Amino acid sequence: MLAQKNTEQHKPTKFEIVFHGIIWAFVGALYAALFIPVFEVAKNVFPLWVAPIFATVAATVGGALVYSSSQLALLVAMFSNFAVFGYLLYSGEFGSPLPPIAVGAVIGSIIGGLYGLSVKESRIYSAEAKLFASATVGILVSSISLIWILVFNASLMVLVMVIAPLSGLIYILIVDNFIRRFSDVLPPTADGAVAGIVIGGFIGFGLWVMGTIALENAPLQWQNTIELIAQSTPLSIVAAAISTFLGGILHEVFRHKF
Repeated sequence: MLAQKNTEQHKPTKFEIVFHGIIWAFVGALYAALFIPVFEVAKNVFPLWVAPIFATVAATVGGALVYSSSQLALLVAMFSNFAVFGYLLYSGEFGSPLPPIAVGAVIGSIIGGLYGLSVKESRIYSAEAKLFASATVGILVSSISLIWILVFNASLMVLVMVIAPLSGLIYILIVDNFIRRFSDVLPPTADGAVAGIVIGGFIGFGLWVMGTIALENAPLQWQNTIELIAQSTPLSIVAAAISTFLGGILHEVFRHKF
């Protein structure tokens, strides 16, 4: 009777279920916002078969670290945004995404290291475990991306609608095991620095993409890539947010039901 009473007490309300879905929708939107630009840029640099693997792993790692280290992500975003924006404004260089990525990553590593050193109650101490878990998920799910793109040459929007919630579900299923095994590999300062490098690097990349779109001054070799990103990213973000919203709701319902 007591066990049944405790189960009933922990049964989520409709608001909690919808809120869970909203959190998943945010992560799904972030996943699409990372996947589409990274895929298009990687396709322009590497062989086609490399691009879906690279983009799937990058989007999964980025989404997982931002979701699980939200306070640090906010801090890194504040400082990296200013640094990368200042660099792009001062240099006027949009010829390659590597310099703004490097600027964002360096600032992110500094902020992340300081954060890991000073914020004792933070979940940042398991950053390396979450990095390993999300990279593993990305590699697993990239097989779907490879088949989707190389065999069927199908819509990227539909692809992210499928792999965004799937990646989230697999990540949730395996991350606790990774945390138990790998949480003590790095000291807290290094944990924060690793998370900061990834988050800051993505911020630098994102500002480079948005800058080339807004200013319409992409170099010749990037013009087609930037056009594809501008065309396909907004709808993909909406589609992924919807699919992960529904996935989050179903996950919350079935998690408590079974």
